[in-house]
Amino acid sequence: MKRFSLAVMLFLSACGCDKYASDYPCSYVENKADYEVWYWKNVENDDESDNKMIGHATGVRQCEDNARAYAASIGDDFNDRAYICVLMKDGERKEKHRAL
Repeated sequence: MKRFSLAVMLFLSACGCDKYASDYPCSYVENKADYEVWYWKNVENDDESDNKMIGHATGVRQCEDNARAYAASIGDDFNDRAYICVLMKDGERKEKHRAL
């Protein structure tokens, strides 16, 4: 029984992505996951009310690209800390990521 449990644990840990500290495979996080794209116009003020969802994306790179485009559209200098990608699965928010 211990061997079976160890094999299951190893299999499940192999499914996640250490690069993004994710429970999902890296290829899913990077290329296939659906994300809500959130942006803080004045991130340095640390004001949660300034945090707004600006759209959706597939994969973390498209999420960052959407955040960059939004920053440009509002005349904001892009700041890596100003956006977050919220991984959506089955209609629920699961994890937060940024493109690496």
